[in-house]
Amino acid sequence: MRTFGGFVSGDEFFYGELRGDEVYALAHPHWIDVTPTGEVRKLADVDVDLPVAPSKLIAVGLNYADHIAEMKRTPLGTPLIWFKAPSSLLPHNGTIEIAFPEHQTDFEVELAIVIGALAKDLPMKRALDHVFGYTVGLDMSDRDLQKSEKQFGRCKSFDTYTPVGPFVHSDVDISDLPIELRQNGEVRQQARTSQMICSVAEIVSFASRAMTLMPGDVILTGTPSGVGAIRAGDELEAKIGDWPPLRNRVTDARCD
Repeated sequence: MRTFGGFVSGDEFFYGELRGDEVYALAHPHWIDVTPTGEVRKLADVDVDLPVAPSKLIAVGLNYADHIAEMKRTPLGTPLIWFKAPSSLLPHNGTIEIAFPEHQTDFEVELAIVIGALAKDLPMKRALDHVFGYTVGLDMSDRDLQKSEKQFGRCKSFDTYTPVGPFVHSDVDISDLPIELRQNGEVRQQARTSQMICSVAEIVSFASRAMTLMPGDVILTGTPSGVGAIRAGDELEAKIGDWPPLRNRVTDARCD
């Protein structure tokens, strides 16, 4: 497994490959080209930032049977996809700001796909060749808006509503990994990626038939059951396999 991320040192942002406790700076974003610049820094001396910069942020819904049941929905037979605003992305250790504190806003832990090569009209057997790697994602969802509007874009696209990271992992088998979310230390969601109704290959192939997927695009693959409301002061920890966990705090958005 190889591990990549976005990092900040002073006023400088750069992409790098993490090897042990050292970060090897890259000349380009990792999903484009893994070419080291020769500069090496200690992980302890940099801040972890967003590991992705997608042109499109795509979400998949109703991809775990137990979540379909808890939401009182029925399986569709094909992936349900919609867009989230890339401006909703939030890095590891960032603070989720609840846009409407009076609404029910839920957490949803998800495996996220990072596209590595241009993809259009892909058959399933070639889909994984166009995947660079994977990361941990959270799909924050304003349920009040979701119930009142037919489209899901707005209720899931407020700033800070898509935490991802801390890193992107390549050369990794994600077919049967544990996926978990803890809220204030208590396990709220727990499943395995093997329980997804549509596999990564199916999702990438399906999406590529509707649109051209560009290198760096991110696809969230759906959440298992156990989704629940967040409140200001919460601490969330999302984890997949033995990857470093994604941690975020929660507060109410400031309305002046």
